[in-house]
Amino acid sequence: MKKGFTLVELIGVIIVLGLIALIALPPILNAIREKESEISEASEEIIYNATSLYVSDNSNSFPKTNGNTFCVTLDTLTQGDYLPDVVYDAVSGDEVPLTNMVEVKYEQDRFSYNLNNECVEKIIKTGLIEILLEQYSPDNTTGLVQDETNSNIYYYTGTNEEVSNNYLWYGGHHWRVVEFDTDADTLLLISQQPLTSIQLASAVWDTKEEYEASYINTWLNDYFYNSLDSSVQNSIISNTFNVGIYTDVDEITTSQKVGLLDENQYTRAGGQDSYLDIEDFWWLGNRYSSSYVRFVSNIGYMSNISPSSNNGARAVIKISNITITGGNGTLESNYEAGNKATNTSDIQVGEYINVPYSGSDNACGDDNKCTFRVVSKDSDSIKVVLNGLLPTTSAYGDTVTITTSHTIYTPLNTFANNISSEYRYTGNKTFYIGDYPSGANYKDVQDETLSANVGLPTVGEMFSGNDIDLGTSSTKTFVNVATIENPTVSSYYWLMNRYSSSIVYNVNLNGNLNGNSPSFSNGARAVIYLKSGSSALTFTGGEGTAEQPYELQ
Repeated sequence: MKKGFTLVELIGVIIVLGLIALIALPPILNAIREKESEISEASEEIIYNATSLYVSDNSNSFPKTNGNTFCVTLDTLTQGDYLPDVVYDAVSGDEVPLTNMVEVKYEQDRFSYNLNNECVEKIIKTGLIEILLEQYSPDNTTGLVQDETNSNIYYYTGTNEEVSNNYLWYGGHHWRVVEFDTDADTLLLISQQPLTSIQLASAVWDTKEEYEASYINTWLNDYFYNSLDSSVQNSIISNTFNVGIYTDVDEITTSQKVGLLDENQYTRAGGQDSYLDIEDFWWLGNRYSSSYVRFVSNIGYMSNISPSSNNGARAVIKISNITITGGNGTLESNYEAGNKATNTSDIQVGEYINVPYSGSDNACGDDNKCTFRVVSKDSDSIKVVLNGLLPTTSAYGDTVTITTSHTIYTPLNTFANNISSEYRYTGNKTFYIGDYPSGANYKDVQDETLSANVGLPTVGEMFSGNDIDLGTSSTKTFVNVATIENPTVSSYYWLMNRYSSSIVYNVNLNGNLNGNSPSFSNGARAVIYLKSGSSALTFTGGEGTAEQPYELQ
């Protein structure tokens, strides 16, 4: 006889099945949900491309510091028109939730993208002071050390091997960080390169007023300061500069936007062979006596010389803490701060440009692109100087007063004509060719002019000194030799100005101005004008730095 299940047995089976369902159903449902919300590879690629464009357009919000992680929702991308208002999967056709997040990581000089709804932002400190502080250890005796009398002050001391990561690219110039103040949130910077070579003053100063009237103070706070972009000017803080006698540097002080390093600061950094010793002649801000002022020699010693001598000028500024957008602080990859230019109208003085070159003389290397640096700007052009020398040396001419018929104009014209009129401003511009005798103001050279479309650097101009480091490639100390055109052609290059009725100025490998007969052969550093203003040239790439110049195609 067949026997059925009792009610109690049926209830027991139902309970067991229910328990099994409770255990098995959630994973099944989750698998279904995951399958439904899965985004195809084709759609991922579209989303990543949109994110990359968004990151590029909002670069200031995505500082390029290794380890940074950012989270971007699809909703953010749709609001910025990087994706349509409704996002559908390219394969399934299902609507993709706009709450989905893309994880953006910056590592090893590149961004990577990954859909990750559990994205957590990790932004490493990007203020320059905060980044530099990571170099500090209480055990440091070289590199970054703490001031013994003020715990808020940190400064650098040691050789270039011991201080190799305090290089900054800012406002069109290469800088070295000298010190910073964590309480005031400020940094003291000195230009890595000598920016020009000029006479300091007509006579030694022994009062604040005499220093403030000196040629060098006028050049720094008039010419140089006014060449800077307004965004950089706004970051510079008036600073007290010590311009007293070398044994008591704060005997005389002056409050300026731009000044010179004092003797105590150079000594504290390590003096000879320190990171501040660039094997070049450059001015300090102190006098030695009533007849002489202090300078650093090409072997790093501090010495004394007449103020009517010509030495390199290295600007010193104090700035508010700034956000770093790239670089690692080395000579080849300076810390970077600031926005990129898009064309020749918004470029900054000091920034670098690669310009196509059509000549067959290898004047600008195998890539046939000449690297120029911006000297100045006007309403319809930018004045640029070759970041290096032409491939051969040349005599100046028969006389010390330059004309477009002089010998030097043969290679200059050839060079300029090999740069297309698509880029080059082809009209004539004014070049200053006046005298620069002992005791002269750098402005004195403006009393005589030449109208031409190509020329040479002028005394007192930006980058009319040894900023390209004319020493041999094995001894270059303050530039990346790979960025210089024809770096070893000559240890001298011609300027447009004469010293006397028989001598023309040139710049030498020690960083000061020298004189030669015009029959001598020296290097030529071409100066031309590029289109700007209503005919502005658009950049197709680059960062504006020596290593990554803006590109013109």
